[in-house]
Amino acid sequence: MNIYLIRHGETPWNNEAKFQGTTDIPLNDYGIELAEITSKALEDIDFDICFTSDLIRARQTAEIMCGSRNIEIIPDSRLREMSFGKYEGFYISELSSCEDHPMYNFINRPEIYVAQDGEDFSDVEERAKSFINEVLIPLEGKYENVLLSSHGAFIRCFLRCVREQDLADYWRLCPQKNCSVNILELSNGKISVIEESKLYYDINNSGKTMLSVL
Repeated sequence: MNIYLIRHGETPWNNEAKFQGTTDIPLNDYGIELAEITSKALEDIDFDICFTSDLIRARQTAEIMCGSRNIEIIPDSRLREMSFGKYEGFYISELSSCEDHPMYNFINRPEIYVAQDGEDFSDVEERAKSFINEVLIPLEGKYENVLLSSHGAFIRCFLRCVREQDLADYWRLCPQKNCSVNILELSNGKISVIEESKLYYDINNSGKTMLSVL
């Protein structure tokens, strides 16, 4: 079974490089455009079913990606973004440059990050493992192509659940830009990564800078 794990399109807070987390921010016009481009690129994939984070930016992306396909889009809160609690809406560069701030370690030393508000990495990985074990694995043999619409930090945690990787290397993975697609394969109960963070649009010619990873 093939799994297409996509990050949502750009939002106003992505454009401003703010911590977004579980704050429910919709796509901006450019985010809609990115989703439409990506949907066009994958129009020949016969998705059987789609699961999405219950946050609006992921749901909008899922709806655009599915297009005219007559398939079910199922919201699941386990796919939502990592919560940053009271620090959502703050500029990433501001909090990640202050060594005394609780969010400093999240960006600079993830292996020792402890959430003062919101979720730890382990909390998000437990959600990812639950979704993998309770939703994805039982679908093997039933479906051929499954679409998942989610978020940057969650996707990194999801990938940590399917392969060995030190938490210290969390930010050394391929960047999860808006509408990047991770292509995975589920075979004999095991998920493997086929292609990571694939883009179907040209950043250099887009006139935009992808500022935020969250």
